[in-house]
Amino acid sequence: MQKYWKTTIVATIVLTLIGSMIAKKVIQKATKKDDATAVRIEEVKLGDLTEYITAPGAIEPKTKVNISAKVSARIIELPYEEGSIVTAGNPNANPPVPPSVLIRLDSKDLESRLRSTQARYKAQQASIEVSKTQIAAQKAQLEGTRATLAQAQRDFERQKQLLATKDISQSVFDLAQQKLEEFTAQVSSSEQNIIALEKGLVVAEHNLESTAAEIEEAQEAVGYTTITSPLDGTITRTNAKVGEVVMTGTMNNPGTIIMVVADLSKMLLVAQIDESDIGKVRLGQEAEIRVKAFWDEKFKGVVEKIALTNDSAVTGAKYYRTEILMQGDVKKLYSGLTADVDIFTDKHTNIIKVPSQAVLGRKVDDLPLNIRENNPNVDANKNDAMVVYRIIDGKTVVTPVTIGPGDMTHIIIKSGLTEGDKIVIGPYKILETLKHDQKVRDEREVEKEKKEKEKKDKAKSAESAKPSKVETHS
Repeated sequence: MQKYWKTTIVATIVLTLIGSMIAKKVIQKATKKDDATAVRIEEVKLGDLTEYITAPGAIEPKTKVNISAKVSARIIELPYEEGSIVTAGNPNANPPVPPSVLIRLDSKDLESRLRSTQARYKAQQASIEVSKTQIAAQKAQLEGTRATLAQAQRDFERQKQLLATKDISQSVFDLAQQKLEEFTAQVSSSEQNIIALEKGLVVAEHNLESTAAEIEEAQEAVGYTTITSPLDGTITRTNAKVGEVVMTGTMNNPGTIIMVVADLSKMLLVAQIDESDIGKVRLGQEAEIRVKAFWDEKFKGVVEKIALTNDSAVTGAKYYRTEILMQGDVKKLYSGLTADVDIFTDKHTNIIKVPSQAVLGRKVDDLPLNIRENNPNVDANKNDAMVVYRIIDGKTVVTPVTIGPGDMTHIIIKSGLTEGDKIVIGPYKILETLKHDQKVRDEREVEKEKKEKEKKDKAKSAESAKPSKVETHS
């Protein structure tokens, strides 16, 4: 019995020593792990990156027309309401399709003015015909007077010869001379009358042409009282009612816009591109549009027009109006809806990219000497360098890099990293204070160990909760 107890004591001591050694190693290993900072780690891979710029905007129809009147008159009929479908008509169809009459204006005053002008035109025509008849009569009379004058001239020459030979008296000669002078005066007077009548005729004919132009204008004005749709589309807005008087526009006043007709089958996103981004935008670039009323749906688009001059926002910022033709099911969109657009300005393929927060700025003087010297990614003339923390043998290695363009989440690394490198990508609070040659662990491993420990602890608790068995000896 004594021998049994000695053996038991020795065995207990040996087991205790072995347990202490194992526990020490476990503690040392755990302590070593606890010294390492838990970080998010990612392996560097090749990928693609698309550059884009973002801008606000609003939806507009590609084609819309403000309908206004060309004459001032009272509205007597508005056959269509807002939202109605209208057409410009098709005269070549079989049968021909007439255009939709959008507005009828009161034409009574304009028709009265047209009739008055037409009556004046007829009176002027009659007056011209009278003048032409008078001129013809005057010319016929002039021809007779000229013949009489020619005869009087011949008589005068003969009487002059007879007077020289004393064959006639002086009184007979004087009478012949008097007749010559009278007929000469009559011819001159008739010629002047004809000239005056012809000048009057020219003026009358010009007046007739002017009146004809007035008739044409008056006819157009009457025609303007019936306003038809200039395009196939939808009435998107009405601003007037039956009975209201519409006014025509002037240089400083656009006049009354009675309604707006738009083709809703083609819609634009009119974006306000900041002047700092407009240099990246080109015609034909693809875009992705998020309309706030349909936030769970994305629309495709293509840049179609870029303004050559800028506008100013309320804040004073300069922007350029850029039109993007939308694609897809745009018929459900409403004019005026606000939206945001991403315009894809460039695409890079098969490049190294890392999460943007993994790239940090560090003072060049704070970098280890062996890393910053002769490093092509460190500019000795600058105070700061861009770095990424690689992981080698469980420790961080501060690595200067040269960066390229990026998007909202990633940035291109032009040099400094190679495919397969493992780098620290977060959390950002730890990245801010991370040092070179610092021990780190993948937080996923830490989380995994934590869950395993919780599982074991839970199992132990369950085992401890079981009732112990009591042994009985006979």
